[in-house]
Amino acid sequence: MRKSLALIALLLGASCAREARPVRAEHVPVILISIDTLRADHLPLYGYRGVETPNIDALARDGIVFARAWSHCPMTLPSHVSMLTGELPTTHGVRNNLGFRYEAAKHPSISQRLQAVGYATGGAVSAYVLRGETGLRDAFQWYDDAIDTSPGARFRDYQRSGFTTAELAERWLDSLGTKPFFLFLHLYEPHVPYDPPEPYRSRYTNAYDGEIATADAIVGELIAHLKQRKLYDKAVIVLTSDHGEGLGDHGEEQHSILLYTATIRVPLVVKLPGDEKRGTRSNVPAALSDIAPTIAALTGLPPAKTDGIDLFAPPPKSRSIYAETIYPYVQLGWSNLSAMVSGSLHYIEGPRPELYDFAADPDERHDVIAEHRREAARFREELAKFPPPASGDLAVSGEDAARLAALGYVGSARQRPDPASLPNPVDMIGSLEEMRVAYELASEHRYGPAIQKMEALLAKNPRLVDVRVRLAEFYTEMGRPLDAVREYKAAIGSSAVFSSEIAVSLGDAFLQAGKLDDAENAARTAMEGSPDKARRMLVRIDLARGDVVAAERIAAQLPGTGSDLLLRAEVRNAAGDANGALRLLGEADARAQSAGEKGVFGLEALRADLLARAGRNAEAVSACEKEIAMFPNDRIAYARLAVLYFTMGNRSAVDHTLDRLVKANPNRSAYELAARTLEALEDVSGARKWRSRMPRE
Repeated sequence: MRKSLALIALLLGASCAREARPVRAEHVPVILISIDTLRADHLPLYGYRGVETPNIDALARDGIVFARAWSHCPMTLPSHVSMLTGELPTTHGVRNNLGFRYEAAKHPSISQRLQAVGYATGGAVSAYVLRGETGLRDAFQWYDDAIDTSPGARFRDYQRSGFTTAELAERWLDSLGTKPFFLFLHLYEPHVPYDPPEPYRSRYTNAYDGEIATADAIVGELIAHLKQRKLYDKAVIVLTSDHGEGLGDHGEEQHSILLYTATIRVPLVVKLPGDEKRGTRSNVPAALSDIAPTIAALTGLPPAKTDGIDLFAPPPKSRSIYAETIYPYVQLGWSNLSAMVSGSLHYIEGPRPELYDFAADPDERHDVIAEHRREAARFREELAKFPPPASGDLAVSGEDAARLAALGYVGSARQRPDPASLPNPVDMIGSLEEMRVAYELASEHRYGPAIQKMEALLAKNPRLVDVRVRLAEFYTEMGRPLDAVREYKAAIGSSAVFSSEIAVSLGDAFLQAGKLDDAENAARTAMEGSPDKARRMLVRIDLARGDVVAAERIAAQLPGTGSDLLLRAEVRNAAGDANGALRLLGEADARAQSAGEKGVFGLEALRADLLARAGRNAEAVSACEKEIAMFPNDRIAYARLAVLYFTMGNRSAVDHTLDRLVKANPNRSAYELAARTLEALEDVSGARKWRSRMPRE
């Protein structure tokens, strides 16, 4: 009886896609909502009972739910480019979060196509991984990605609350008047760290579900705003996710590494204008690459060549959906993986191929490849038609090749291991626990044991790029920039693709070590992939050289975030224009507040310095304390505060401030800064005492 009911449900679900296609509605509002890292099977829409999502449920009642929707990659940037272009990662070329840049001119997005027929286009994102310099900014007229990634930012600071992002999007909508628009809204809840606000923190013991409830509330606020503006009923609204989350399934806590259903099955809801197809459900296979061609068809755009399909056109008789991840190969030194989904079968190609029937086995615990060898062979043949998921070749000029070689990058796939010869990620996933333990030790400032564990991991697998990068970050925190240089260069040299992000970090380590020419080389090598960060690096290099004119010229090219305005203030200060610097600090603070940030790392510390030079010591002390309250790891703020107290004749406050410095930053570099501060104040014996107290690392 259950099988009969399931068959009836399947037929009913498929039949709804065979009805007359929706009426085209030109110039209607179009909203694409992406909720990052949202597993389909953690929504009530798909049978889950652990969380309440009344707003998403209401949207689904007004639209059509696609029961079987798939991501092409369990990573944020490639998946969103697929959503916007209708292309597979193998077509648009963005195959990882690091090392790839989207070229909007070569792969036009749905936003660009709508802009060409009179739409206003805007995007607001909640995570650094979708920053505009990935190329996404080029696809929109307005793109808000103002997320502080200054030296004081922690991982949790590389995102912002979806409430803030949605509010910015609503302000943009309100500025458009009656003009048709395309809005892309990206929410980072429920991505790690799972930290839902109240009341969801108390309501749900499962923090991941609490973040889903938070995302639902944000969606509800946006929908309420659309209804208030009388835009909701006539709008096309698409709600989806870029990928799922492992949550421990098959040993993966998060995502990016494996290709099981937990990480590549996603929710997909499409609300059409008016009452069309309200409350319906479809089992027609859908993919993220279908979103752009579906929106194009609904809004009357002429057909364009894409890898996706119009979900409201007659469905193909059979369809295979492609997925891949090169993260294991690029960042962990393991084999890459690719997959194909067709019907209820899910094939995963790797060192040990796997096949699952997810209809009969939703958790994919029983590999049935032995019973379905013919189907597996067919999938293998289909996958062979796609470009290899990893390549180290780069088309670069001779000058760039020389720079890359100087950074340690080999740059030829022929000189890198064959992915087929590398370990299966499924077999290696347990080693992630060793990495987690090492990172946890470092977060507790127990750098010695952390470094030992990471070096042991690297001895077993020198191509653990993620570990090398994290090790370099620890050395930077410890005040050992040359050790950081060594690890960043090793990371670049062992990676399958060149990462401009790592090159920028290498440049920062060179800068801290006083090697300005090397820092410039790293920054210029990173210019194509990370132009904004590379320019910020060049500004700091020019300031270190005392070339204020060059620094100001480059700073003027930056997007104008709070951190950019702070950098321009530093340039004005170096030029002797204290008033101009203070004015820019005020603009930077206002920009950060409007973007929902708590502040800009280093802003109040620079304000304190400027105020102290003007003899406004009490205000300078307040500015230092404000900086420390927001960013306890800003060591310079403590040093400046200690100097202020010394000039004010308060020696006990000097000692107390230096004690606070090392308590908040218990590493050798903080003790060394305390010693150098006292040396600058001609307290040689005090400096000697601080150095004698340095912890071993």
